[in-house]
Amino acid sequence: MSDTSSQQLVVFSLGSEEYALPIGAVHEIIRFSEPRSVASDVPWIRGVIGLRGKIIPIFDLAARMGLDTEFEPGKIVIVETGTGQVGVMVDEVEEVLTVAAGQLEPVPTANN
Repeated sequence: MSDTSSQQLVVFSLGSEEYALPIGAVHEIIRFSEPRSVASDVPWIRGVIGLRGKIIPIFDLAARMGLDTEFEPGKIVIVETGTGQVGVMVDEVEEVLTVAAGQLEPVPTANN
């Protein structure tokens, strides 16, 4: 029995701010390890890691969002996307939270 009026979110921090992802989008959470650099003119692409035979691109989410990036990443959240998996660097994963649909604000777009 699932309650469609609530949703579970994985809450994580980037510096002093907290954000959340739907739990269904999170594949796993791993300890931070420095990604191998790749040639890219996109400043928020940090590199790639090998994870169980897969090459996973790692994104600096704070840099992508234009936040102060003077935090020490502690975890990488592996996220399922429409085209595969990517990892996003986060400071810390705080909790899994169940919220009612009415408590959520619309997601801002990340285009440009």
